[in-house]
Amino acid sequence: MKGKVVIGNGGAEFGVRGYFTAYDAETGEQAWRVHTVPGNPADGFESDALARAAETWTGEWWELGGGGTVWDAFAYDPEEDLLYVGTGNGGPWTQTLRSPGGGDNLYLSSILAVRPDDGELVWYYQTTPGDEWDYTAVQPMILAELTIEGRQRKVLMQAPKNGFFYVIDRVTGAFISAEAFAEVNWAEGVDPETGRPIEAANARYSRTGPAWLWPSPYGAHNWQGMSWNPATGLVYIPGQNGNNYFAVNTAYEYQFGRSNTGLIGRGGAPEGFVRPPNPGMPNRGGFLVAWDPVAQEERWRIAGDGSHGGTLSTGGGLLFVGKADGRFLALDAETGETLWEAATAPGPGQPVTYALDGRQYVSVMAGRGGEGGSAVWTFSLD
Repeated sequence: MKGKVVIGNGGAEFGVRGYFTAYDAETGEQAWRVHTVPGNPADGFESDALARAAETWTGEWWELGGGGTVWDAFAYDPEEDLLYVGTGNGGPWTQTLRSPGGGDNLYLSSILAVRPDDGELVWYYQTTPGDEWDYTAVQPMILAELTIEGRQRKVLMQAPKNGFFYVIDRVTGAFISAEAFAEVNWAEGVDPETGRPIEAANARYSRTGPAWLWPSPYGAHNWQGMSWNPATGLVYIPGQNGNNYFAVNTAYEYQFGRSNTGLIGRGGAPEGFVRPPNPGMPNRGGFLVAWDPVAQEERWRIAGDGSHGGTLSTGGGLLFVGKADGRFLALDAETGETLWEAATAPGPGQPVTYALDGRQYVSVMAGRGGEGGSAVWTFSLD
């Protein structure tokens, strides 16, 4: 992108202060670095954006790192000259440990739009203010043009861990819409005026006490690539339904270089605290959903057998996706009907397509943990 390679980092729980860095693609020299959360105010702030962010933190968060790591894919709009970066969870997860007085804790779990020349922040949108559930917003982002209420909009679409599908104006950062695509009980919805989640009464476990909440820290959608088909007008999301027991570890002591969530046993409920039943949405576990981003509703949904790999949409009306048991499927992108399948190894990952000498191919890597013989499987299309 404009002669630069940009990369983030991971490990928000390990005492890390998140950042992403641009390097000169020819020489490898660092062009700029942007931190995603403020550091120690006594040292001064690297930008006005971080000075403003510091107003949303309390306590001595910098002693624990703060988090906000950038560990998944970015997106770039060359017409608007904007680079879009998703940021991760706080470190530790539990907000009362890292920011005792609360606050939004910018720029955790946010989408940042920056100038690629120098990393200057143009706008931001925070999906999960004051995150304390590991609901990262680093998940893949899709740039598209949609007609919404009779108006053509350049949008950014994301299905982050928190279970809501977001449509954002990618020029201005203005919130357009968001609806739940998976089981969600930490929030009742997203306020259409402010774009902020309407948190459930028991969501803030660090203040209100232990709670079973959906989604789990694995997220309603994680790293798996979702895909967009302009012909069908649908986004295909490989998701998962699951919950987690959130409770503060009262014996917590910070350990640099070790995982610091601030939770009891990373979510393990004590004996007698029974996992609640599915609250109603079908397909507990993995699923594949075809989502209409304009109407903000699903068109069809297929139950899974565990977590899916990523999805690939083609101009020929096909949708490719791998299943946890090793099946690799081609579906009808309009209906979800299975048109073809082949056996690979367990846990197929993200499919890709390419053309060579006039023939189209689809490749996918499979073999989770070495099961079934890890390999790259390639198939040709008619």
